[in-house]
Amino acid sequence: MMSRERIFHLADQIIERMKDQGIEIKDYRKVRSTIISAFTEEMRFFESLDAEARERISRMRKQPPEGSPEWQALYEKFFDEAFSKRVRV
Repeated sequence: MMSRERIFHLADQIIERMKDQGIEIKDYRKVRSTIISAFTEEMRFFESLDAEARERISRMRKQPPEGSPEWQALYEKFFDEAFSKRVRV
């Protein structure tokens, strides 16, 4: 997960880009808080996908070594399947 400091920094960068595009921000704190909440929610979502993919690999009778090409292929497959089941439109 990204550190809180990194999330705060990215939120500030987004706000600066918005200002650069001529978008007037009336309530800086509210906008910043909303951006931080969105980042945090998305990070939790992707962490849950990661955990599900790793769990599925760990339950395999013959587990490939983590980091091996076989492990990576399984991880990507299981991650994508978990994402597809829970995708948000």
